[in-house]
Amino acid sequence: MLAGRRSEFLARYEGRLALGAALVATILFGALALLRHWTFHSTASDLAVFDQVMWNTVHGRFMESTISLARCEPHSFFGDHFSPALLLLVPPYALFPHPETLIVAQTISLALGAWPIYLLARRSLPTSAQRLVWVAAYLLSAPLSFIALYDFHEITLAVAPLGFAMYFLATRRTVPMVLCLVLALLAKEEVALIGVGFGVALAFQGRWRSSAVVIAGSLVAFVVTLQVIIPAFAAGAPYQYLGRYASLGRDEGEIARTLLLDPLRVLSVLVKGEIGSKIVFVLSLFGPGLGLALRSKWALIPSLPPLGYLMLSDYGGEHTLHNQYGAPLIPLALGASILGVAALGERWRRRVTVGVLASSLFFAFSFGGLPFSLDFANAFLRGEPSRAPSGEPILARESRYEPFLAAVRAIPPEAAVSSRDFFTTQLPQRRFNYNLVGLDVCDAQYVILDYAAPSVNRDLAKHLAEVAAVEQLGFDEIASGQGLSLLRRR
Repeated sequence: MLAGRRSEFLARYEGRLALGAALVATILFGALALLRHWTFHSTASDLAVFDQVMWNTVHGRFMESTISLARCEPHSFFGDHFSPALLLLVPPYALFPHPETLIVAQTISLALGAWPIYLLARRSLPTSAQRLVWVAAYLLSAPLSFIALYDFHEITLAVAPLGFAMYFLATRRTVPMVLCLVLALLAKEEVALIGVGFGVALAFQGRWRSSAVVIAGSLVAFVVTLQVIIPAFAAGAPYQYLGRYASLGRDEGEIARTLLLDPLRVLSVLVKGEIGSKIVFVLSLFGPGLGLALRSKWALIPSLPPLGYLMLSDYGGEHTLHNQYGAPLIPLALGASILGVAALGERWRRRVTVGVLASSLFFAFSFGGLPFSLDFANAFLRGEPSRAPSGEPILARESRYEPFLAAVRAIPPEAAVSSRDFFTTQLPQRRFNYNLVGLDVCDAQYVILDYAAPSVNRDLAKHLAEVAAVEQLGFDEIASGQGLSLLRRR
């Protein structure tokens, strides 16, 4: 009788429970992400990049940056990444021009990704318990929690649209699917490759004409963006991130030839590097679904392009759950898993429901970034296990900052400032805000050094050597603290 009442309750309030879970996740992720920023753990790459780009856009300097591309002179962010979806955030940012606006927007966009997962589960599975467990799997996703805490990234704006595209693919509604893919593509250039996966999936559904249109359109969008649009904004410079695939080729054509004609070379790239990180990354995405995405036939195909371009990258940060790159894979992997479970008989579906919840909790606890997770400290500190500990609670701002902040706040708003993490995100918005890389201070009038930055890692001797080196560049120290220094150009 108790089981019957529970089933009746879940059936009656199913939609509200799904929405409530997403709302709770929004509040939790948002609070932790804001707290991370307020406690000086947010970074120049990437919160300060997007904050400056949005602030400049609001003030009439369209997508201008002095932080992205590691270039001192003002340049267009679209020469780094083509992300016109950022323009959707201009109105709320104009009303509240602070980094917190981007953090909140990212939290909401990630939480919205739970809704297409719920819709797909509702369409595919017969009971409320079987459906709601997938909402839990999404919100407990280990990569999702790391992404939610890690600054702001434009690729997160593609998560919900890709989830809806997966839903419309399953329901064979081509036009809404294409519109969702276009919206996702506006978030970042590599999403066009995911569109190719959707096109191939359409072919497996027997929808050949739609398949050809989606594949051709996605490839054209990808090539035009990399060969024409981004170089146009970068003063003719080529797309810089192809260098991450140097093991496969020097340019798009050679990389494509390698992928098509040299499988042994592709395999050698796939198995090199941080194998353990790659395995955990894949398991964190497909493990909550117990690997049943393999039973989904065509539904697994959209996951393959992003999985391929992430796993084949020479840059290890692209195939770890600690970074944002895997964001598009979360709704795709879970969507395929739902359809894989739907292919089972009812008896097995009931058993699998318990297994999915247990597996989701296991991965969240073992690898995730939620407060109860073993890896929560790494998520809060941007997933850098080698970072030297501060000796103070991670959820609190280090006490050494307080007496130093008055001098920082006295910097004139029009002054150019070059700073180490984690100060680049803490300065009031300004046109000339630089992230100090090495000791290249650009044309800054003020320099802020913080020995907590990863490049110094709380080495006091190294910090003092940097202070002396900046003084040799023509600066005087005007304020200092424990591992902190503010210098002004003479």
